[in-house]
Amino acid sequence: MENIYNAYTKEINGKTFYFVKKFSVYPEVKDCTPVLETMGMHTNFFKACNLAFISEKEIINQLKNDLHIVTESARIIHPQKVKSMTHSLVKNTQHAILKLRLASIN
Repeated sequence: MENIYNAYTKEINGKTFYFVKKFSVYPEVKDCTPVLETMGMHTNFFKACNLAFISEKEIINQLKNDLHIVTESARIIHPQKVKSMTHSLVKNTQHAILKLRLASIN
């Protein structure tokens, strides 16, 4: 007996759901179709694997690579736009004076 794992995504009501399935295959029996052992469905890939009783890290990583899931630590976070620094002498002077006034209030 061998196990085959299958994972795919499906969008339902605007949410992406992960489907993970574990099949049993009997190679000694000719022309035998795979038998579904367990199945998990969830919006979180790892919870879907837990529901399908798949806990082996190698198999989870293989399924994750098949679905092209990027881990949280590898995602690119784009910085928010920041006000550009002004090179105006008048604005910079006014800003410095305002800071001095606020500091002298104490």
